[in-house]
Amino acid sequence: AGLRDEPINLVLTVGRNQDPAQFGPQPGNVHVERYIPQSLILPRCDLVVTHGGWNTTLAALCAGLPLVMLPISADQPDNAARCAALGAAAVIEPEERTPEAIRAAVRAVLADVAYRWNAEGVRDEMVALPGMDHAVALLERLAAEKQPILAER
Repeated sequence: AGLRDEPINLVLTVGRNQDPAQFGPQPGNVHVERYIPQSLILPRCDLVVTHGGWNTTLAALCAGLPLVMLPISADQPDNAARCAALGAAAVIEPEERTPEAIRAAVRAVLADVAYRWNAEGVRDEMVALPGMDHAVALLERLAAEKQPILAER
């Protein structure tokens, strides 16, 4: 409701068990789908609005995308707090959720390039981390030496 009249293309996924038709007719810029693989949609996005679950948060940051996060439970509040602390997300707490608040947060994040730069910075740090080969080598070393591996300084 808060974004349907904005001059943006909005893609809303509702899950495999929900019927997109339950949301009624939408304007041409709003697309409601059950599911779209994130790998197909995120490269075409400027922003991700999410409840802050681990998979979507990580996928958005891997794509260098800023977020508007509406955490509900489990790991979501912690993920949202960390993304906000990194400057990659705006967070809307449960008691603040209104269409107007969501619209304002989306506008603010899209207007402030710092959110994008910070999300891209997180992406770049993740890319610089050692890969799976490094993890496998550490596990093999642990199995062979049967002692804790201390970080080398």
